[in-house]
Amino acid sequence: MLRFADGRYRMPLPDLLVLGLVGLLSFGLSYLGASVGLVFGQLRLPVLVYWLGSPAVGAATSMAISAVAALVGAGRHARAGRVDLRLMATIGIPSAICAWLSSRIAPRLDPGLVKLFIGLTLVITGLVMLWSIMRPPRPSEPSEPVEPSEPVEPSPSASTSAAMVDSQPKLVAEVTMGASLGAIAGVVGLLLGTLRLPAMMKLGVHPAKAIGTNMAIGSITGLFAGTAAVWDGTVDLWAFGVITPATMIGAYWGASTTGKLDKATLRRLIAWSLVGVGTWMAAEPWW
Repeated sequence: MLRFADGRYRMPLPDLLVLGLVGLLSFGLSYLGASVGLVFGQLRLPVLVYWLGSPAVGAATSMAISAVAALVGAGRHARAGRVDLRLMATIGIPSAICAWLSSRIAPRLDPGLVKLFIGLTLVITGLVMLWSIMRPPRPSEPSEPVEPSEPVEPSPSASTSAAMVDSQPKLVAEVTMGASLGAIAGVVGLLLGTLRLPAMMKLGVHPAKAIGTNMAIGSITGLFAGTAAVWDGTVDLWAFGVITPATMIGAYWGASTTGKLDKATLRRLIAWSLVGVGTWMAAEPWW
């Protein structure tokens, strides 16, 4: 952490070594995560919270790092045509606004409460990842669709009207999801892509589009929240300066790779780690 001596900020060698190790961890996680639309900052967050000694500063610093990394990965996905601009408006904008607002409130909350909130979010994220891996596969669609005996061509006006009716609940769901996850993200310092990605796919978004759009939404959410945190002085600039370049490189390379590790194994290891670390973080302030 920062130490003030002789009128200048200095960092002791042990602290710098810890930062280097966290940077290597962040590089590996972002490299593996970017190929599936995530940054995996969930495991970097607890390290920063305890090393920096403040849940609010740790969360804000981790958020700022993840935002820059997600922006790099999102750029690769955008060039490949995997970012949906409509979803950026319906999910991304509410998420960014709510993240900015909640990040301004987070430093005023009780540190124990913030740590509890972070821990519970990590546990929920891990459980969601485990469920997505362990749930039984859905029944396959019939190979031969059944055709009606007398097909009727719908009129253009009827098709337009039906599309508008179907789109209204979907629009409400998208805005609600973006706003709620953005508000949580600003407090806990996570982009919450692990929760947003399956929710987007539940709404019928194509997996490739969901992966790229999820990372793009995470980037603007993190940029808004990170900018507010920097403005409020809750981002540790040493940690940000050392860890961010490693995370950016990992996200850039990871977004263009198909990945050689089994995705299910990777997610399972990360998920169980999140459940364990999150449980400990949530319980520790009340011991």
